[in-house]
Amino acid sequence: MAVEYAIKINNIIKKYKIKQRAIKSRYFNAIDDVSLSIEKGEIFGLLGTNGAGKTTLIKIMAGLLEADGGTGKVLKYDLYKEHKKIRAKVSLVAPTADVGTDNNLTVKQNLEFWAVVYNLDKNLRAQRIDELLLFLDLKEYEDFWPMSISAGMRQRLAIARSLLVKNPILFLDEPTVKLDAKGAKAVRNFIKKINKDLGITIILTTHFIFEAEELCDRVAIMDKGKIISCDTINNLRKRLKKYDLLEIECSSIPKDIIDQISKWDYIVKCTYNNNLLNIESLKVEVSIFEVLKLLRQQDLEIYSVRTKEASLESVFISTLNNGRNSI
Repeated sequence: MAVEYAIKINNIIKKYKIKQRAIKSRYFNAIDDVSLSIEKGEIFGLLGTNGAGKTTLIKIMAGLLEADGGTGKVLKYDLYKEHKKIRAKVSLVAPTADVGTDNNLTVKQNLEFWAVVYNLDKNLRAQRIDELLLFLDLKEYEDFWPMSISAGMRQRLAIARSLLVKNPILFLDEPTVKLDAKGAKAVRNFIKKINKDLGITIILTTHFIFEAEELCDRVAIMDKGKIISCDTINNLRKRLKKYDLLEIECSSIPKDIIDQISKWDYIVKCTYNNNLLNIESLKVEVSIFEVLKLLRQQDLEIYSVRTKEASLESVFISTLNNGRNSI
């Protein structure tokens, strides 16, 4: 089955001029020869430190900023010739929920106002607004002023506003950056819900590594305007040999059992020495259950179990170091 892409860009460049002195100035590439293919229906993350170029790239893909070079299509619309059509078919939520929110209107009135701005059919407005209030758990707050609800709820309101016209692509620029832990967790849960229940392609920027790990099907790691790696988290781990570790102290294990474990798809390496079974795995949460189950079936004694998961943070740091060393 052929892969269907929501976004496909090639060799995108965006230059900015910087004044160095009264007369002299220089250009630098905020986006430097970036190519990306994002599949329909996936959650795709742009991961990088502040200033890596994530927000600039999102604005280009959303049709809000024109690139200085390269080619691309968003929903099959040309990035240069049809940027107005692109803007009409994508939604963008800014890093702060208060952009576009009127504090003199209630939560529901804000959605009613934007429904008019988006020229949503009059017959659909009330139904769509009620659906979104329920979908994002804002129904009980519909008559509240935005400043009287939490920052997390205001971010949900901003997301609800972006979903009014049911655009197939949603850009989220650091959607949890100013939220407390509870509000951020709620927003992440709703991002997954929007993607799963509505089938919307979501592209988000973040410098929170755990957030990308929780949400994204694939991530592109950006640094100084370049994409230095792009893949699934598991594949990035494989490439850099960053695996989950499982250590089980147990009674003597027959060699055929060790050979059996070594052949499982998600097992990278399995060794046994001095009563310690050491396993490198792509999925420690699966490995621990299956290995312990097998050992129990063999009536082996288990004395202790320890795990260490390879985080995306270690992958991120290694990728940045490798990328910078190669320049």
